[in-house]
Amino acid sequence: MNNAETIKARNANPFEVLQAVKRAASQGMESLNEDDLFLCKWLGLYTHRHEKDYFMLRTKQPNGFVSPEQLDVIADIAEKQNRGFADITTRQDFQLHWVHYKDAVGILERLSAVGISTLGACGDILRNVVGCPVAGVDREELFDTSITAQKISDFFLGNLEFANLPRKYKISVSACQTQCIHPEIQCVALVGARRRIGDTEELGFDLRVGGGLSTQPFLSQRLQVFVRLEETMEVIRHITEIWRDSPEYRQKRHHARFKYLIHDWGLERFRKVLEERLGKALDSTPEDFKEPPDTFRDHVGVHAQKQPGLYYIGIPVLVGRITSAQMKRMADLSRRYADGKTLRLTNRQNLLLLNVLEANVEKTLAGLSQVGLSINAHPIRRSVVTCTGTEFCKLAITETKARSRQIVEYLEKQVPLEEPLRLHITGCPNACAQYQIAHIGLMGSKTKVDGQIVDAYDILVGGQLGSAAAFNHPLVRKVPASECAKRLKQLLLGFKRQRKEGESFPAWCTRVGDAKLVALLTQEEEHPLTA
Repeated sequence: MNNAETIKARNANPFEVLQAVKRAASQGMESLNEDDLFLCKWLGLYTHRHEKDYFMLRTKQPNGFVSPEQLDVIADIAEKQNRGFADITTRQDFQLHWVHYKDAVGILERLSAVGISTLGACGDILRNVVGCPVAGVDREELFDTSITAQKISDFFLGNLEFANLPRKYKISVSACQTQCIHPEIQCVALVGARRRIGDTEELGFDLRVGGGLSTQPFLSQRLQVFVRLEETMEVIRHITEIWRDSPEYRQKRHHARFKYLIHDWGLERFRKVLEERLGKALDSTPEDFKEPPDTFRDHVGVHAQKQPGLYYIGIPVLVGRITSAQMKRMADLSRRYADGKTLRLTNRQNLLLLNVLEANVEKTLAGLSQVGLSINAHPIRRSVVTCTGTEFCKLAITETKARSRQIVEYLEKQVPLEEPLRLHITGCPNACAQYQIAHIGLMGSKTKVDGQIVDAYDILVGGQLGSAAAFNHPLVRKVPASECAKRLKQLLLGFKRQRKEGESFPAWCTRVGDAKLVALLTQEEEHPLTA
């Protein structure tokens, strides 16, 4: 039976896959059969690149929520079975590595016991629902959207009606002023909005559809509708049914993404079909709804919450890789100095500790420093985002984590920067590290040096989000990985020398022009850039 037939026969039932894994382990089978290996994705399990029968395990943490108890369990699994670390992803969840299939069921049961599911973390299904990591405590948010994010996640979790979509499907929910969760690149994004009806203010969402990256990126588009809070689940369910029930997007896997449906149908047709399914017309978004400018918001540092006397602390985790000791310390600090309940993962692969009493802020920072975590990070260190790379991923072309660490450590010594910029480093065109939205993106490739094939990167610049959203574009291709740090140094020093007061990196790139940017990236010796 081939993979397509297997999915059709089982309807990608993750519970059946789990039973198959249990049977194989209990019967002492040396490995899983090909079909079971393929379907393990629906359990959040991807096979490793090199090591037979070892998996990467991805969790689901709706809106990035994680409790100290959950963090302790992740840390313990990582320490005893996963070589001492976990990775934080751009969808606000964890990835564990070195999970042997015979140990997988026990690990899944440990996670389930503390409220962590992995169902739908991978596979052709709704992925982790992401949201603003400071929802509920942000002083400037319109309202707390984490409740809605959790409701959406709960509705789809283990729901066999939606367990076999044409391809992976991504939803975001937020109401922060800067749209930090990147609604521009989601399949479906609910963005907080408000309108006035007479003397009454009503809260709801502006709806965006059709975003996505990979080899052909699309920015999501505003459907120009206002979704009332009480309508949210109904609207999301019907949108997902439209996607599920569109057979033409099951024929060619490279075309099986929700972004193509929106691109092919257009907004007018999609809205009409959605309203027909709903049995009513949707209200239009108020004309005064405005998208924010492109800002950098990683939540790193100490920030006052809307709750008097409480603070949240955002801690940069270099390349998203966090050790067992660091996770255990974070859980301990939450119990000792905060509410003992609330931590959050971010889409920039960092970790937040919420509800810290003002009197305990300095004690918390001191505790973090003892395990190598500090909020006083160079802008490059706090802004870098990376994918898994060839260390574990079968699709990757280049190694990413170690190379990104080397680039960061070089640049923070060589280039003094005052503000963060988005630096995203990805190991292949599939864009798990979202390189197209970066101010500077590195995309993995290969090149020859002295007759040997080596890792290389294309360097892209100029990505923007918000009201002027646009993808970046390539400047130079196939730069040997060993040279990337030096090339980026030359580019960033040119930016520092020639930027106008308050000028952003994308604006500077546009003003200077590609020819001079390429000259900076390819010069042998540093020299002042003439604007």
